[in-house]
Amino acid sequence: MSTHKREVVVTFWGVRGSTPCANKENMEYGGNTTCLEVDVPGTDDMLILDSGTGIRNLGNSVIDQPGQIRGRIFITHPHWDHIQGFPFFKPIYGSKNHFAIHMPDQGVEGGCKDILDGHLTKTFFPVTLDMIDANLEYITQPQERKSYEGYDIDFMMANHTVETAIYKVYINGKQIVFCPDNELIVGDNRQSAYQEELEEFLEGVDLLIHDGQYNRSSYEEKRGWGHSAWEDVVALGRKLDIKRLFITHHDPDSDDSQLSALDDHLQDKFGSVFKEIGLAKEGYQIFL
Repeated sequence: MSTHKREVVVTFWGVRGSTPCANKENMEYGGNTTCLEVDVPGTDDMLILDSGTGIRNLGNSVIDQPGQIRGRIFITHPHWDHIQGFPFFKPIYGSKNHFAIHMPDQGVEGGCKDILDGHLTKTFFPVTLDMIDANLEYITQPQERKSYEGYDIDFMMANHTVETAIYKVYINGKQIVFCPDNELIVGDNRQSAYQEELEEFLEGVDLLIHDGQYNRSSYEEKRGWGHSAWEDVVALGRKLDIKRLFITHHDPDSDDSQLSALDDHLQDKFGSVFKEIGLAKEGYQIFL
C-alpha cells in the first residue's frame, strides 16, 4: 500500500460527449468519451468515475503493475458514451483483480448488473459478463452518503433523460462533484425545487466538473436533450462560490480550435474568479 501519497489527484481520461471522435482536429482536447480517475491518498485501490472509451487507456496504464488491481467504478448512467469502454478495460480480465461496479437504479430496466448484462450480450459484443475473469461486484447505488476506502460518495439525480447520478466525492477534506450529464434549466419556475436542491448540493465545493456541451445559442435547438450551455455553468459556479470549475462532455463536433478559443476566454475572463477554471482536457491532472 502506497501510504506516501498526500495530494488528491484527479485525471481526465475521457472528456468527450455523445460519441468518441478520433479526428485529428480533436486530438488536443481528446476524442475519448467520459472517464475520470481520482487518486486516493493512502491506498492503491482505484476510484474511477464513468467508463467511456477513456477507461481503455486508464486500464492500459496499470495493467502491467505487479499484484492485485482493485477498485471501484461509479457509473453515472448507462448511455453508451459512459459505458462503452467497460469491456475494453483490461484489468477486468485478470482473475486476481477485484472491482465493484456502481450505478443508480434504472427503474424498470433494472439495477447495475441488469444494465451491463443487457449491453454485453452476444448480439452486441463477443464477451459477456460471465466470461470476465476478475472478481466483479455489481452495486445498485443507493442515493445516500456511503463510506469506502478513504473516501465517501453521495449523489443526487441529474436533470437528464435517464436516471443519472451527480456524484459527490468527499476525500481528504475536499469535495469533488462529477456531473458530466446535466441540463441546467435557467429562468423556469417549474425547476425551482430541483434548482434549490442542486445549488445546496454544489455550493462551495472544491472542484466541480460539469457538462457544458453547448453554448447558449446551440442549446436553444437542443432543449430537453439533457445537457447544458457552458455560460450557464459558469454563472452557477460563480453564484455558488465553486473553487475550481472544469467544463466537460465536449460536443464531438467541437474541434480543438473552437475549444482552445473557449478555454482562453474562460481563463481570461473568469480566471480571477475561480482558483482554476477551464475545459477538461484528456490527460490533464488537477491537484487538490
